Amino acid sequence: MTAYTKSPRFTRVEAKEEPCCAKCDNKPKPCDEGKSSPAVEHVVLFNMPFLQGDQEARVLHALYDLQFRLDSVDALVVGRVLNKVENVTHVLFIRFQTIENLTHFYRSDALSTVLCLMAPHIHGEIVIDYVSSTGHLQTECKDPVSMSLTLLRKKRDVSPGEMDCALFSLKALAEGYCFVNDFTFGSNLFISGDKYYTNAFAAFAKSLCELDALLEDMNYAKLLHLKVLPLSCSTITVNVLAFKPIKSCL
Repeated sequence: MTAYTKSPRFTRVEAKEEPCCAKCDNKPKPCDEGKSSPAVEHVVLFNMPFLQGDQEARVLHALYDLQFRLDSVDALVVGRVLNKVENVTHVLFIRFQTIENLTHFYRSDALSTVLCLMAPHIHGEIVIDYVSSTGHLQTECKDPVSMSLTLLRKKRDVSPGEMDCALFSLKALAEGYCFVNDFTFGSNLFISGDKYYTNAFAAFAKSLCELDALLEDMNYAKLLHLKVLPLSCSTITVNVLAFKPIKSCL
C-alpha cells in the first residue's frame, strides 16, 4: 500500500530464497475458462506480530468493512495466517473490476482511515497487484472463505509467457475440482509496493478441509512441484481462513 511503502519505519518483509530447480519442459494443455472474467487482485502480506485479542479483531473488522465502504470492491478476504511464515502474520486480498478502481482505492479516504488504525501495529508488508481471469467469489456471506496464496519470483531466464502457461495449467486442474471456488493468477503490475515478487496465484475453497483437499491432492502437488515451482527462485505461501465479525453471522 502506498502509505506504507513511503514511510521509513516500514521495511519490506524478506522471504528466504528457495533452491532453484530444473526447468520443466512440458507444455500445458489449453482449457475452456467458462464464465471467467478479468479482474484486478490486490494482495498485502502484513507483519503484525504483536496484534492480538480485541486490537486484532478491531483491525481485521476495519479491513473487512472496506468491501462495504467502497462500491468498487468485488470480493475481500482478510485474516490471520494459519501456517508458520517468517515475518508474515496477516493477509488482505481484495478484488476489483478494473485498474482504475484499484488506483482509486489507493487514494481513498476509507483506506487512509484504516491505515491510521493499523500503523502502530505494522512492522513490515509485501504488496502485489495483478490482473487475472476469475470466476465468481462471494465473500460477503456468513460462511468464511479459505484461501491459499503464493507469491513467486520467476527466474531471469524464464519468460512471462512461460510462467503464465504453467500457472494456467495449475488453474485448469484446480478448477476441475468441485470443492474449489475460484483460482486466480497473474503477473505483478508494479503499481505500488513490493518490486521483488513477479507473480502470484491464489486458490479459494469454502472450508479449510476443502482447501486441504486441494493442497494435498496428488495431481495438484505434482503439477505445482514439477511445472510451476521450478520456474521460480523464491516463493512464499500463506493459508488463511477469512475473518468474519460476529454481527455478519447473525
